[in-house]
Amino acid sequence: MKVFIALFLLFLIEGTWAAIFSWHYVTPFLYLTLIGLMYVGLYGRFEAAFGFGLVFGLLYDIVYTDLLGIYLFTFSLIPLLVSFVLKYIGENFFSVVITFTFMILVFSFGIFSVMTAVGGTTMTIQTLLVEQIPGTLVANAIAIALLYVPMTRYVAPRPVAKRG
Repeated sequence: MKVFIALFLLFLIEGTWAAIFSWHYVTPFLYLTLIGLMYVGLYGRFEAAFGFGLVFGLLYDIVYTDLLGIYLFTFSLIPLLVSFVLKYIGENFFSVVITFTFMILVFSFGIFSVMTAVGGTTMTIQTLLVEQIPGTLVANAIAIALLYVPMTRYVAPRPVAKRG
């Protein structure tokens, strides 16, 4: 329950950021919900990350897009990929920041590709690469670094004390 509340809080902060700063393509997107899901997938149970990914992906689709299923699929897939990749390369601060940032790049290209294929965006690939991606990657890398310690402590399972 506490992980759901934390993810919902990140969802609200992300929506507030988007409402305040979304006036042009140059505005960086902050994917705090996805970052939180990646932390849950890495330091918590990836089954929980998958379930929360389905819930928040559907919520994201309902609130922000007209097409159901895009964020539902990607919010479930990206945390799973992160947990598998970091299992093999090792977990430390720098590998987490680099891997999470790369996955946000993959996420952005995936969403752009699907939206372009179905006609859901008028943005060109040049606009995406020049104006949106650099700022988005920098803003999300900063958010990943700032959330590293709180999320690792908050999401990591605590051992159960034995009685008797």
